[in-house]
Amino acid sequence: MDTSIKSVLNAIWKVGLGLLGAGAAVFSIILVIAFYKVHYGRNEWRDRTLSANVVVRAYENSTVRIWNKSTGKYTTRKLRWVSGAPERDSLTVFCDKKGKRGYVNVNTGEIVIPAQYSKAWHFSEGLGAVLGDNGNVGFINSGNQLVIGCEIPYDKSFDYVFKDGFCVVKFWDSDRYRYSAYAADGRQVLGWCYTQIDDPAINGYRVVANEDGSWLFDKNFNEVLPDTYDRLEIAEGRDGVYATKGHIKQFLAFNGTVIEPFVVDDTRRLEYQVMNGEGDDFVSILDNDVMVYSVYGWEGLMDARTGKIITPACYWSISMASPDLVTARLGYSDESVILDKKGRICCF
Repeated sequence: MDTSIKSVLNAIWKVGLGLLGAGAAVFSIILVIAFYKVHYGRNEWRDRTLSANVVVRAYENSTVRIWNKSTGKYTTRKLRWVSGAPERDSLTVFCDKKGKRGYVNVNTGEIVIPAQYSKAWHFSEGLGAVLGDNGNVGFINSGNQLVIGCEIPYDKSFDYVFKDGFCVVKFWDSDRYRYSAYAADGRQVLGWCYTQIDDPAINGYRVVANEDGSWLFDKNFNEVLPDTYDRLEIAEGRDGVYATKGHIKQFLAFNGTVIEPFVVDDTRRLEYQVMNGEGDDFVSILDNDVMVYSVYGWEGLMDARTGKIITPACYWSISMASPDLVTARLGYSDESVILDKKGRICCF
């Protein structure tokens, strides 16, 4: 082979090897950069603000780290996640890379209670709920001292937070939820015999109920009304409560004084059908003697002229059977009774 041709081939070979080596180096650098970005790189789009000085900085590998803007320093190692700032306190929950949970101050970014709990909920009014080793929930203070023992059954769908000095808790019992209430000092102010404990209204009053009836409590969980009612509902925008007993609904002041002795949700006219004298068709006639009133879905009869109650609202539905008789359906069943316009059950 000619010497000049060999020289050209050797030059091409060397250039090719050089390009190949350079390509491999560039590829390696790209891999290193990609690896670093995935495992150590930041993801600024997922950053979250906890307070004026504290930011939760996110990374591409789905970890986070807390940054204090005023000091320009990180206050934690990398964590799995940090919860949002609570409404009624300054301590929120974080989860470390091992899955354990602790508490961090949202104003400083400093860890207050190290990660040690399998489950925890953010602080509210000085207390935070944690899951004990026995599988029940208790409450700790900012010094990590147990204030309410781990005696509350755990419900995964529930947030354990205090509102106005009390925490309402619940657990699923066979076919329904049971509720209880605790004070911030650890007292159980209501036992587990209730199926409803409402959040406090603006004025602090709340309704509590179970299968036996309903009661009204004030902001300190003191019982207000002396009687037990079938149903209670705090009147929105009014200083009082709607109270139903024996299918009669009244509006009461919070001290029990009757303000409106008879309250209805709705009224409607009754009509019956008669045959048209000119053919086989029927026409509807409005009844002028009685009408229907309703209370929480139940219906009763009242005098259409005077408004006097004829029957309590104890029927599921009422309709005219004839110009002189009405059909009243009993509860949720298909059974009915026939009443005259005085509310008396007719026996044939």
